This record gives sequence, structure tokens and C-alpha cells, in this order.
Amino acid sequence: MNNKYWVIWVALLSGCATMSKDECKQADWYLKGVEDATQGYATERVIEHGKACARVNIVPDMKDYREGHLKGARLYCVPEKAYSEGRKGAAYNGICPVELEAKFLRAYRDGQELFTIQLNINRLASQISNNNSQIDNSYNEIAQLKREIVNSKNEKDRRYKMHRIDDLENTIHSLRMNSERAAWELNLFNNDYRVVEDKHYRMGYL
Repeated sequence: MNNKYWVIWVALLSGCATMSKDECKQADWYLKGVEDATQGYATERVIEHGKACARVNIVPDMKDYREGHLKGARLYCVPEKAYSEGRKGAAYNGICPVELEAKFLRAYRDGQELFTIQLNINRLASQISNNNSQIDNSYNEIAQLKREIVNSKNEKDRRYKMHRIDDLENTIHSLRMNSERAAWELNLFNNDYRVVEDKHYRMGYL
């Protein structure tokens, strides 16, 4: 392997590592378990740490890591955190103790409800924006075609451009109809968002 590709390969490995060499050397595996759990990672995360630390011949202390992870999971598995995770669309990796999981999942799903509504709001807003861009582009093309028709002396070419203008005008009409439907849906989702957010406020999440 030549030097250039060796550097690229090492850089890729470094980018994927969950811990640096210095972090591996200084690791407190109990605290690392706490940290991972409070970020929602399952205990399998330690496997990735083991791969990263193999570069400096350090093996994670599994006992300490698991004890720390259990502690961190209890800090993580509270309704406030569950709601926050659900609202931002984060995955739940099944780390909560049985006695905490039911309450966690209820709050998590409440957060997901708002997240899903927000996804639809973003989708529709993007759809309307894209439609507007296409409409603007179509109008620009129509203006250019009209200028070309005026200056063209080729009847076949003029007819082709006029047909093209008809097609563009039909496209504009379709895009406008699509945007009107999207705007109607967007208004419904915005109303839903306000209603659900108010409900969550009264439930004490916000």
C-alpha cells in the first residue's frame, strides 16, 4: 500500500473510532458506562470501544462498564429525557430497567407524536418551496421562449416553442394545485402541533 492510501486508510479508521488512544489509556470504564447509558447507547457500545482501544492493547473492564451503564440507565430512563428523545426523533435502544420502562415509553411516544407532526410540517413546507421554485423556473423559460418565437423565422421551430409554452403553463397549473393542497394540509398539521404541544405543556413535559 503506497503512502497516500495508507494515510487515507488510517484517517478513516480514526474517524470511526469511538475513543481516541489517549481516552483509552485514561479510561474509567465505570464512568464510560454511565456516560454511554445517559446518551441512550446499549451495552453493546462497549464492543466499539474495545475495537478502538485495541490499537493500544487496552481491553475494557466489562464489570465496571456494566455497573456504570446500569447507573447511567437509571439517570436516562426518566420521563423528561424520554420525551426529549422522542421529540427529536432519537432511537430508543431498550436500555431501561423493567420497572422504569413503561413510564419511559409513554413519555417517549408522546415526544414522538410531536416529532412526527413536525416531520409532516417540514415535508409540506419543502414541497411548497420546491413547487414555487419550479413555477419560477417555468415562467423564466416561458419568457425566454416568447423572445425566441418573436425572433424565429422557422415556422416549425415556432410551433415547437408554442407547444412547449402550453406544456409549461399546464405544469404551472398542476404545481399551483399541488401547492394549494399542501398548504391546506400544512395548516392542519400546524394546528395539530399547537394542540398537541399545549396538551404536553399541561402534562408537564414543557
